[in-house]
Amino acid sequence: MSIMDLGFSSGEDFSRLLAASAPQIEKIMESSGLAQDNRVRLMQAGYSPKEIFDLTDREVDALFQSGFQALGGGDLQGAQDTFGMLCKLDSLDARFPFALATTYQLQGKFETAAKLHVVALGLDATNVDGYLQLGECLLAARELDNARDVFEVAAALVERGHGEPAMKAQAEAMLSVISEASDARENAL
Repeated sequence: MSIMDLGFSSGEDFSRLLAASAPQIEKIMESSGLAQDNRVRLMQAGYSPKEIFDLTDREVDALFQSGFQALGGGDLQGAQDTFGMLCKLDSLDARFPFALATTYQLQGKFETAAKLHVVALGLDATNVDGYLQLGECLLAARELDNARDVFEVAAALVERGHGEPAMKAQAEAMLSVISEASDARENAL
């Protein structure tokens, strides 16, 4: 089991989980009056909260920048709250789970950070920095094989024109660390 695991191993498992929870969710929505709420109906029709509240890209970007200001000022909780809210407002923007993952990673909560990095990479599979940070989480969890795979993907993406050349050097440096750790483990056996 990896810290990247999301609690189900297949699409069928996820479908069963959704099917099992649907009746309970419907009861909660009915008893709380949410089923009659127009905003909920709009979300059920596929609108994002960002669209429902008629937020512009500029307004959302300003919120995003305020999260980074909080992060830069050392206010991890403020940054986490802001990025978490942005994830809810627009769940298809890869920047938001990536930024939220960063706040968890800085707090040493590597399992949560790894899961969020996986979500962000699912939305933007070319984000080299996302792979680098995911690899760091996996290293912290001592998942050397998974970390190796992730750093190799990061290096390959840079070779294909994504990210910056320095990112490839960073991935290669981390691969060297993994190689040394693997060698040390083998010598200890």
